[in-house]
Amino acid sequence: MSVQALRSSFGGNCHWCGLPMDFEPPRDRPESATIEHLNDSTLGGVRKQKHRRLAHAICNQTRNEFKLQAERRFEAWIAERVRAARGEVPT
Repeated sequence: MSVQALRSSFGGNCHWCGLPMDFEPPRDRPESATIEHLNDSTLGGVRKQKHRRLAHAICNQTRNEFKLQAERRFEAWIAERVRAARGEVPT
C-alpha cells in the first residue's frame, strides 16, 4: 500500500501526533509522510495492510528509537535477573 493510498484511507494527518504531514518531494524531511508499521515485522505487521498508517518521518523514527531503547533496557534487566538468580555479583 502506497503513501497516497494510505492518505486516501486515513487522511493527511500523522497517526501519532495528529498534525498535518508534508506530501511534497523531497520526502526525506522530518515532516514528510512515511508509512508506519504499527506492529513489528516479527508479528506480521509489515505484511498486513491493516497495520499500516501514515506518520511524520520524525514521529516514525523517534517511536522506533524509543522502542529500541526500551528493548535494550529490558534485555539488560533480564541479564541482571539471570545473574542474580545464579548468585553472581551485579555489574
